[in-house]
Amino acid sequence: MAPTRFLSALLLLASLPAITEGGLFKKKHRRQKAGTKHAEHDAIHVVVNKVGPFNNPTETYRYYSLPFCDKHADEDEHKAALEEDMPMGAEGADDQLMTASQRRIKADRIGAEKHKMRLGESIAGDRRETSPYELSFHDDIEWRLLCKSTLGTKELTKFKEAIHNNYFFEMFIEDLPMWGYIGDFEDEDAILGEMEGSHTYLFPHLHFKVGTNKNQVVSVTVTTERDRRVDITNVNKPTTVQFSYSVEWFEDAELTWKMRMSRYADSRFLPGSFEIHWLSIINSFVLVLLLTAFLTIILMRVLKNDFSRYMELDDESLEEEESGWKLIHGDVFRFPEFPVLFCASVGTGVQLIVATFFLLGLALTNLISTTRRGSILAALVILYCLTCSIGSFVSTRLYFQMN
Repeated sequence: MAPTRFLSALLLLASLPAITEGGLFKKKHRRQKAGTKHAEHDAIHVVVNKVGPFNNPTETYRYYSLPFCDKHADEDEHKAALEEDMPMGAEGADDQLMTASQRRIKADRIGAEKHKMRLGESIAGDRRETSPYELSFHDDIEWRLLCKSTLGTKELTKFKEAIHNNYFFEMFIEDLPMWGYIGDFEDEDAILGEMEGSHTYLFPHLHFKVGTNKNQVVSVTVTTERDRRVDITNVNKPTTVQFSYSVEWFEDAELTWKMRMSRYADSRFLPGSFEIHWLSIINSFVLVLLLTAFLTIILMRVLKNDFSRYMELDDESLEEEESGWKLIHGDVFRFPEFPVLFCASVGTGVQLIVATFFLLGLALTNLISTTRRGSILAALVILYCLTCSIGSFVSTRLYFQMN
């Protein structure tokens, strides 16, 4: 038995490197620090996060739950794709190939590998992963092939269902978010859905527009090009799709790095229907006021009649007769049936109130960054843990007061 156990232990130790490097305990990637001052041609990482229906932002899935590219095409594949789209001798074809040969495609970035995340990002449900996009600082890319993939019935069905559910994707460059739609559909009935003559289109090309100020990334946007869309209406027919991207860099001198999040306050990615409905709020407020007024009038009449009746009674009959609202004193001063649960509930309520006021104070004094993703949720969890002593003190004090 001893030699067998010794051999098993040796095999386990020998398999640990394989497990840690590419298996169960795979090392996560570090995030690219926001605010880094880049030199020319420095690598810029595009981090993909999640996809989900636009009408229900809380329902999210991994970006790579859809069959997107997780590996970059090499330089030979890129040149071959350029030659297919623009035959040699056509106007601009030679310039395109020369530009492609000058900018070497490394194809060394692998997608679908997890990123390290903060506590607040994990609570918010983020799923940050690497992407194969190759961006370099201040290097414009007119067009570059990401990958060329033949999508079968299974992959096309996933994309088509996502498009019909208005799925959007979310990406990051140095903690700056950007959103876009996966595809679009045309000539469909709002009730019956897909009909004869309707089409479903996939957007395989992404255009990144990155703004810089003093060698720092201050703004990012991503757009899709309808001119490069691919018809995937028929999911039973295998379709070859060229996923590609382009990059445009510009100087955004008006936006400083500290104010980079101010652009998102005016973002129009969310539809106008998400704006405040003042008419509904005013209507609800007026209804509450009217109901409160009616209840107050009814209670005042009941109390007035009871007071007038009690004033006419002598002391003996007053002690004998107790009815109506006067019986409340028996419920108010009754000892609770479960004193431990009652004291714990009061302490927890006080703890939540104190943690909320602490959180509001820290946010108003800018000690907590309200623009940093997940910082509010992380601060709330930490403050709730720190204020547990206050809740326990209130619960214990009330328990001893009740003997």
